[in-house]
Amino acid sequence: MRFSEGSRVGLAGLLALVATYALGRQAFGLFVPRFREEFGLSLEVLGFYASGAQAGYLVATVVTGIVTARYGPRVPVVAGCLLLAVGAATIASAPGPGLLAVGVIAAGTSAGGAWAPFSDAIAYRVPTEETRRALSLVNAGSPVGLVIASAIVLTAEDLWRTVWSAFAAIGLVAAVTAWSVLEPGHAGGVSGVRRPQLRWFINLRSLRMLTVALGISITCGAYFAYAPVTAQDAGLASWIGPGMWASLGIAGAAVGTFGGSIANRYGVRRPLAVMLVLIGISFVILVTAPGSVVGALGSAGLFGVGFTTGFALLVMWSQHVYRDRPSTGFTLAIVFIATGFIIGPTLFGILTTRLGGNAALLVTAIPALLVALIPPRPENRLKPLAPR
Repeated sequence: MRFSEGSRVGLAGLLALVATYALGRQAFGLFVPRFREEFGLSLEVLGFYASGAQAGYLVATVVTGIVTARYGPRVPVVAGCLLLAVGAATIASAPGPGLLAVGVIAAGTSAGGAWAPFSDAIAYRVPTEETRRALSLVNAGSPVGLVIASAIVLTAEDLWRTVWSAFAAIGLVAAVTAWSVLEPGHAGGVSGVRRPQLRWFINLRSLRMLTVALGISITCGAYFAYAPVTAQDAGLASWIGPGMWASLGIAGAAVGTFGGSIANRYGVRRPLAVMLVLIGISFVILVTAPGSVVGALGSAGLFGVGFTTGFALLVMWSQHVYRDRPSTGFTLAIVFIATGFIIGPTLFGILTTRLGGNAALLVTAIPALLVALIPPRPENRLKPLAPR
């Protein structure tokens, strides 16, 4: 079977995000109950672990922007996948909280090398009519990876160290795939053009998009770190965490892979607002239906649709704002996303310690709902594509 260039690059990106984003960054919430039991750690301490991983991701994102502009997407993507393998192996062998923290931070940091470079790979290698589909395919790596992680966790039961060893192996496979698909020497940017000034990054075109990126990430960071343990603390069985992540992944992949088609038909403005509202509703369900299996799985599924499709639409918005240097511009967007993912878990951990879980859920849902009110500027609204 011969794949189109959009499919080849999109599938390589999907696998890279399966490894680094889903397994290295988002699967952490699946293991919070296990880490609490094994190492005697509080939710507040684990919240700082999660935020440390997001801080590493933030640093890696900035470095990736520089490396991609100079060497092309292959180097940072392969490096990110290899870092995931190292971090996962460290978690699998951690004898105490110290090495566990190192492994969690390394695994979370790995995602900084995997996402933004595919903006360049798609912009410069994929035909225009395939770009939105390819971006959606890359973005679907997150929910697909969560399905994989959930299946492995449910199958392995208490063998959580074996699970992280499997994650390390997946990272190695993703690194080999990225090396073979992404060509060397395709540096991003436009030749002969000076480096962009600060006003190119921060201006009236970009501020709205960056604010939305920050708001959605604060809310999503809290959900990924704490939703499973919140459901389990409400009296549900230990399988509910993997079950929620499987529901999140299946629903997110089922809808998120069509993010390009949704944008082609309806544009970005209204679909993105709808996705942000769905994310907020998923928090409300956890508050109004505590201890309900249907509520927990439904909340995760709704969140998966909003998260996966919402971020796919956000990537398209960024591509439009920074159309001449997509990877360089999206690196700044990821900085805002990473900042939100640092704030979210820490905010939730502090609030739940002082005010209780329900208050923490409601407060951390607010940022996504607020930024749903922010539309793109008229010149940056991706219009529906006319049928061919």
